[in-house]
Amino acid sequence: MLHARLNIDGSNVMFSDTFPGQPFVVGNNVTLALISKNTDHLKSWYEQLKEGGNVEMELQETFWSKLYGQVTDKFGIHWQINYDSGEMSM
Repeated sequence: MLHARLNIDGSNVMFSDTFPGQPFVVGNNVTLALISKNTDHLKSWYEQLKEGGNVEMELQETFWSKLYGQVTDKFGIHWQINYDSGEMSM
């Protein structure tokens, strides 16, 4: 499994490929993670990505994040939306 990270408009976009042992299906070969300290941006991106797509996990607080959700967009791309508390170092 490999990861990459890009900074777009001040927010990190992270990429990862399919976990070892998981079957390759077009659409799950890459997961994109949008990470930001701006909750308004995260909510907006989530709403836009879910239009015509499928919500895998509603945007919500979790034990590891103030705001986290998963959605597959209308093109079949998997996204993770995650709040950056400043505690994560990559």
